Amino acid sequence: MTTPGFGAFSSAVARAQAEVRKQHCQPPTYRPAETARGTIRCTRCGGNLTYVASAVDGRTTGRCSSAGCLQWKDLA
Repeated sequence: MTTPGFGAFSSAVARAQAEVRKQHCQPPTYRPAETARGTIRCTRCGGNLTYVASAVDGRTTGRCSSAGCLQWKDLA
């Protein structure tokens, strides 16, 4: 995920998840100390992507404000 060509070979959802995890889910726990909520620029359309990173298990969810654009929910 840290190579310059990563964005060219991954999906828009994978790029958005990587950005959220880079900001909030750092080693050694790979989860935030407190549940993190925020917005970033959508990796597909440039709109507002709202996300949550759970302090319990490090799972993330996200949804773009644009209709029919990105959304994901980490599952077990």
